Parts: sequence; structure tokens; C-alpha cells
Amino acid sequence: MAQVLEATEIELHRRLIAREELVGGLAASAAEATTVATTEAEEESVPPLAPVPGSTVPP
Repeated sequence: MAQVLEATEIELHRRLIAREELVGGLAASAAEATTVATTEAEEESVPPLAPVPGSTVPP
């Protein structure tokens, strides 16, 4: 019985470690995706440069 309990405890610890690694990986991925989305949104929000009046030569 003690061996079964010990094996179960080891498996529980293994799964806990795997879960923590998965959560960490998902958090890193979410942070990266947020950074990319924020950067893209900032790039899109910058208005294009318009010519200064009087700086263009009429055809």
C-alpha cells in the first residue's frame, strides 16, 4: 500500500511540475502576443505623413 501511495504522490508531483511549466509557457506566449498586437496597433495608429501645403509643385 505504501508503494502505491508513494507512486501516486510522485505522479502528482510530476503532473504539478508539468502544469506549472505549461502555465509559464502560456503566460510567456500571451505576453509575446500582446506585445506584437500592441506594436501593430501603434504602427497602425500613426497617421501617414501628409505633404506640407505649398511644398508640392502643381502639375
